[in-house]
Amino acid sequence: MDPIALVAGIAAAFAVAAMAGLARLVHIRAALLRKTAALEETVEGLTDRVFELAESEERHRDLVDAQGDLIVRRDRQGIITFANPAYAALIGEVADGLVGRTTSHQVLEVAAERHEPDGSHSADERIATSAGERWIAWRHHPVRGSDGRLDEIQSAGRDITERKATEAQLAESRARAESASSAKSRFLATVSHEIRTPLNGIMGMAALLIDTRLTPEQKTYAQAVKSSGEALLSLIDEILDFSKIEAGRLDLDIAPFELGALVESVAELLGPRAHGKQLDLATAIAPDMPQRLMGDGTRLRQVLLNLAGNAVKFTEAGGVAMTVTRDGGQCVIAISDTGPGIAPDDLERIFDEFEQGEATFARRHAGTGLGLAISRRLVVHMGGTLGVDTVLGRGSVFTLRLPLVLADEQPAQLGRLDELAVLLVSPSTVEPAILAGRLKARGAEVLHVDAVAAIPADRHFDTALIDHRLGDADVGAALAALAGQVARTVLVVTPAARGEVAGWREKGLAGWLISPVREASLVAQMHPPEPGSPAVDPLDESEQPQPAKADRALRVLVAEDNEINALLVRRLLEKLGHEPVWVRDGRAAVDAALDPEQSFDLILMDMQMPECDGLSAAKMIRAREAEGRHLPIIALTANAFVEDRAAAIAAGMDAFVTKPLDRDRLAETLALYSPVTTKGRGPEARRKAKARR
Repeated sequence: MDPIALVAGIAAAFAVAAMAGLARLVHIRAALLRKTAALEETVEGLTDRVFELAESEERHRDLVDAQGDLIVRRDRQGIITFANPAYAALIGEVADGLVGRTTSHQVLEVAAERHEPDGSHSADERIATSAGERWIAWRHHPVRGSDGRLDEIQSAGRDITERKATEAQLAESRARAESASSAKSRFLATVSHEIRTPLNGIMGMAALLIDTRLTPEQKTYAQAVKSSGEALLSLIDEILDFSKIEAGRLDLDIAPFELGALVESVAELLGPRAHGKQLDLATAIAPDMPQRLMGDGTRLRQVLLNLAGNAVKFTEAGGVAMTVTRDGGQCVIAISDTGPGIAPDDLERIFDEFEQGEATFARRHAGTGLGLAISRRLVVHMGGTLGVDTVLGRGSVFTLRLPLVLADEQPAQLGRLDELAVLLVSPSTVEPAILAGRLKARGAEVLHVDAVAAIPADRHFDTALIDHRLGDADVGAALAALAGQVARTVLVVTPAARGEVAGWREKGLAGWLISPVREASLVAQMHPPEPGSPAVDPLDESEQPQPAKADRALRVLVAEDNEINALLVRRLLEKLGHEPVWVRDGRAAVDAALDPEQSFDLILMDMQMPECDGLSAAKMIRAREAEGRHLPIIALTANAFVEDRAAAIAAGMDAFVTKPLDRDRLAETLALYSPVTTKGRGPEARRKAKARR
């Protein structure tokens, strides 16, 4: 083998290997350079990210510090891991110096603690600081690690010292307002009692005087005294109602009531006043209107009396109409008049307190200006609305809308008058139109003429309604003109003229109606009575019969410290056929009621008496009366508030009668609670009797 060739081959092999190693080194170097560049790029990105995070943290820290909220974070051992400058300043420390310590603020009081479903907890704390006491509202949030374990508690607080001071001021103001309201209520109750007590004597004695033999002049004076007393009583009731509404203490007594009867009773009560001014007063209830509703009939009656009473008071010619219709789920009652109307600027003012339609000192009509304000508030309290439409110089229409809530039981509807031909002869304008509308709504055909000369000579009518206000001559002429043309003639008279009806019976009169005309009476008078049915005299509807003497004379203990009121009660009891025994105070009433030698059927107990008041006396009687003995006790008081009634019932009294005394109401109460009527009654019957009173 050639040594030189061998060496050359070996050298060549080494050269090839060296070149391959060099190439590999170049490749590795290039890869390292690429990785270095990538790492440098990553480092640069991370550096930028660190700067961004640092800036973000600084911004968030500045934002937290600028808000002024207190922020502190503690670990499970209570060691502070973070505190912002606001919290540090609150406890007089430096924020960085708090980290790693368990320093806390001094808590003086904790209030309004709340635990939330998410585990957070909040509370208001009154704490002590170097600047004085402060209220802080804290919210404590749990901070959990990735494993779900509780690592720290972060607490965020806000200074609510000013809010707490405002709340304290509001509470103090509320307490003062409630105290003032309570004082006002006590004042009104006292004033009401002190006024009603002598007023009871005035009105009661006037009523007794009217029942005696008097000359016409004396009777006029006595009636004026009674009328003035009633006006004063109405004023007192308005003020008391207004006070209850203002205090939010007016409760409604929801019970079934007859809407038509209520509206007609209001019209009948105002009828004499309207007829005295030569005004018409009429009512109309739509045939599709349910007769029995659920609501506070007493309060609705109060509203209607006020609205219709105002209409009569301010109307000088024409008349007043009260109509009841149904509008879907609402009951609509409209009171329209032909009075002077109301100026547009006064439409809302008249519903304000102590405001009247006549705002000048020269006004002709007296009043407090509370009636409409009370009426609107009562209507709103009943869930309804009260508004007015008016044309100056042409009259007004007050419209009352209430929810229509039907009672469970409805009475039978009045019959139809289909194809009945009715002639209406009347010179008036308001009432004939209402009567014609009522008859047409029930299917009748109605012709209204305003004079006898306008009666058609060639038509036959089933019934003719003749208005007595035509005058005697024209009424006679109408009866003569209708001879042979009408099957039945009915005379419409006012209560004051009812005595003149008898004179027309012999001249062909078949029936009569009292104005304002009741719906049932109107329908009944359209047809002759059925053979064998008892005749009903419509005049009886307008009479106010005196209460008859009781079936059994009761021995009544009267506990009353006022001599005049005691005299009145005794005289009323004597007129009702009872035997009164008078004592002057509650202690004497207790002794007399529990005396085994005395035998009383009932006690009339005044609630306010010296030494021992009526409530205390009733409690003592109930505590000491014999087993099985229950002597009825009726509270006799000038206090008219609901709480007075509740206090009387709680003391063991059975009923509550307010002054001024009403003879009919007293007679009804005595009859309800006398031993004759209560004997054998169970607890449920007695409870219902108490509820009715």
